[in-house]
Amino acid sequence: MTSKGTLLATVLLMVLIPLPICQAIWFPWYFHRYGLEPHSARHKGPGGGTAPAVPSGKQPKPADGAKPGTNKNNSKGGSTCPPGYEPKDPKAVREAGSTTRICDDNPVLMQLARLYVVSPERIVLLLAQASMVDSCAEICDVLGNIHAATSNCVLAPDNIYAKLSDGLDYFKEVVCATDCEASPRKRFAGLLESQNCIREMRTDMIECEAPPDWYETQNKSKLCQIYNDVLDCYYTRAAMLCGIESAKQLRSFAADSMGRAMNHKCEVSKKLPRVDNAMPSMASASSHMGMALFIIFLNLIIC
Repeated sequence: MTSKGTLLATVLLMVLIPLPICQAIWFPWYFHRYGLEPHSARHKGPGGGTAPAVPSGKQPKPADGAKPGTNKNNSKGGSTCPPGYEPKDPKAVREAGSTTRICDDNPVLMQLARLYVVSPERIVLLLAQASMVDSCAEICDVLGNIHAATSNCVLAPDNIYAKLSDGLDYFKEVVCATDCEASPRKRFAGLLESQNCIREMRTDMIECEAPPDWYETQNKSKLCQIYNDVLDCYYTRAAMLCGIESAKQLRSFAADSMGRAMNHKCEVSKKLPRVDNAMPSMASASSHMGMALFIIFLNLIIC
């Protein structure tokens, strides 16, 4: 058993080593579910072209005596595709009444994977990166590649990777903008000044994240409740570590960037959580320190 495991690990390493990092990080998940056959090969017709999708109501019936789902055609169909990559009906390749082609979102997914942006919260987590200069350079490169990949086509309006790209674009506009007087950047100047404290919140921010795929639910009420719970968690943790003002700005920034990365518009709760042991803000701390020094000075004079 051990030798078989070692052999399998060796084979996997031989496959992974030549792959770019953005493909290699997804390979174990893909291999576990779909085997070694590349996804593009699953939809090749007899002549090498892409096999047309079979409408859902006209799927071929299994042969007599065969169990449902064991038809050989099914091994080439949507049941073996990663989520979102099932073959589409040719009529669905273009928007209704338009000549604009719908983009393949796989290049977008691969670019987002470089930053581990797999959910709206992971966009906010980029604030806790060690070097924001390096992060912004990579974010700009990722977004540039996404825009290039979608320059001659459009992503579906409800495509989750398109939404995550929108949220990342907002992050770039606020955090990575070179114009310090730009409206969004100026609005969150206090948050950017608290960057050192935000970095120390990385673990806390990860603990605030919602369950996987929560943002894909079609239940708007449930989605918006989770969304506000995450925002309140950010606020509470930031208030205890960085002060109330920084917490307010982090919550507001998270609301904006996460809101752009979701398919439903959610109203942000105006009621802030109560935090009894909040960290004093820098301005408040300076004021209290000045008052304390003044009192000490007076006592020295009197004595």
